Amino acid sequence: MNKFTPLAASAAFALMLAACAGSSASPTTAGERITQRGDTITEYGDAWTSGNKDVRNGERLLSKSTDQIADARKKLAKAEADQSKARQLIADGTTRMQQSEADYAAARAGPAAITIPPSE
Repeated sequence: MNKFTPLAASAAFALMLAACAGSSASPTTAGERITQRGDTITEYGDAWTSGNKDVRNGERLLSKSTDQIADARKKLAKAEADQSKARQLIADGTTRMQQSEADYAAARAGPAAITIPPSE
């Protein structure tokens, strides 16, 4: 029994050593290489798909912002036209007010509208 134990231990050790050496030294199979290549190609495809999504989102955002700029320019043109009209109204109103004040001052300086006879 004493002889069996060292022999069994040596055999087990040799088998483990062969298994470790064999697994690291064996070349990859065609299936493993195809799988690895497929994983790499999948990464390229995922990156392309992500880039394509960014392009579509960018084009949509560009179109939307172009429309917003056009709308803003129209609103700005209308606001500037409204300001011009408002300034003209203010100028016309001021002129009318000044003319009215001048006419009133002239009317006050003229003869009275009614004459009151002196009391006796």
